[in-house]
Amino acid sequence: MAYEAQMRQLARQLISKHGDLAEVHCVSGHNPCQIELLFSDGEKIIVGQHSGHVDISMMKAGYHGTGSRCFHAFLDEAGFDVTFEQVVNMKNGTVLRR
Repeated sequence: MAYEAQMRQLARQLISKHGDLAEVHCVSGHNPCQIELLFSDGEKIIVGQHSGHVDISMMKAGYHGTGSRCFHAFLDEAGFDVTFEQVVNMKNGTVLRR
C-alpha cells in the first residue's frame, strides 16, 4: 500500500500548488498511457509513459493492477467519487469532472 499513500500525498501537493483537480481526461489508460489532469488554476499535467520511479507516471487505468490502484488513490484524495472497479473498467476517452 505504500504506492497508494505516495499517490495520495502527491495529490495533496498538487492541489496545494494548483488548486482543485477539476477534470481528468483518460485519453488512453495504458499501453501507452495518457491521462490529462486539469487543475483549477489552469495547470495541465499529462501522465504518460512510466518513468521507472515512484511518481505520477505510475498511474494507469483500464486494467487491474498497481497503476490502477495508484490512480484510484490519487482520484480519491482529490475528491473524485470513483470506485476502484470504475478505474479498472475505465475506457479510453473517459472524462471525469468535479
